[in-house]
Formats: sequence, C-alpha cells, structure tokens
Amino acid sequence: MRFKMALAASAMLLATSNGWADDKACISKATENLPRISGLVIKKTRTRPVPTTIQATWQGQTRPIIVDVDVVAMGAGETYSYMCVLTKGAAYVRRVMG
Repeated sequence: MRFKMALAASAMLLATSNGWADDKACISKATENLPRISGLVIKKTRTRPVPTTIQATWQGQTRPIIVDVDVVAMGAGETYSYMCVLTKGAAYVRRVMG
C-alpha cells in the first residue's frame, strides 16, 4: 500500500513539474516577443487555459495555453497576451487580443 501511495505521489509531482516546464518555455518565448520599447518593465506573467471556443476547434496534438504578460512602459500599464503551443520541444507564440 505504501509503495502505491509513493508511486502515485511521484507521478503527480512529475506531471506537475512537466506542466511547469511547459509554462516556463511559453513564458520565456512570449517575453522574447514583446515589443521593443525603451524602459519596458515586466511586472508579472501568468498562464491560463485557452477559451473553450478555441479549444473546441483545436486540431493540434498538444493543448495551447494563453500567456499574459503585464508590463509598464512610460508610466502606463498594459497586458500583452500570447497563445502558446509546444511542438517537438519548441514553444511557438502568437499575440492575441483580449
């Protein structure tokens, strides 16, 4: 019984760590694609699932996520959102509105 519990806990940790690594790759790629604005400062990044309307029509094998990047430039705050997909270990992003 203890072995099964340890195995289940290990599997859960491994799944969680892979998800975080995927998110980290997408966040990194999204920040690389921010506009080149002098004085731009990244305040916060976060990931979230894509809307159900996109998920329902998605044809790819890996599930996409949305990366939101909160920035401040010239005293004004703004959020840039990117849809990210991991394919063969590489993250691909495209800016989305809203």
